[in-house]
Amino acid sequence: MGSTIGHDLRTLPNIITSLRILLLWLGVMLYFHVSEGVGIAFCIAAGLTDYLDGYIARRTKQVTRLGEILDQFGDLCFESFLIIIMVARGFLPPYVIYLYLFREFWVTCVRRFMAEAKMNVPSSLVGKAKTNILMWGLLPCFLSAGGVLPGAEPYLGHVGRFLIGAGLLAGYISALGYTKAFVAGYAEATGRLK
Repeated sequence: MGSTIGHDLRTLPNIITSLRILLLWLGVMLYFHVSEGVGIAFCIAAGLTDYLDGYIARRTKQVTRLGEILDQFGDLCFESFLIIIMVARGFLPPYVIYLYLFREFWVTCVRRFMAEAKMNVPSSLVGKAKTNILMWGLLPCFLSAGGVLPGAEPYLGHVGRFLIGAGLLAGYISALGYTKAFVAGYAEATGRLK
């Protein structure tokens, strides 16, 4: 018999993941409506908890499907919200959000189709690298855009932009892997769906 959402939400890893999503949401609201610095601090705290929830889940054997879904949702929100902020500030060009969302929409559609066909397309190492590179790349972007370390400029800004570009490239490489799995499984999947 499977777990209930209520039960799974009460596990420590999922509480931490839910807290990360809340911190991120609050961080974005604070950034735009109260204080950019406080908002950034909340977002950084949210990003740091990303490693904690998975570590605790594996160590305590509390890995749940809900945790995987919440973690992926938190990652997508973190990446997209913070890229939008950097685009809104003029630190990144507007096409960055387009490139990011185009990849995410495609991968989401592929994974949804494969899941409906009862075929799994597991996350790839390159896809996980994409998430990490983007998340860590946003830190120098924020520090540079906020003028926190003026002595490190313009290099800090260049590092942030380079990492965002590298993260987007890794995302497209992983999307190619998802696409190959989709093409390979499409005939079988559509045959079973009929």
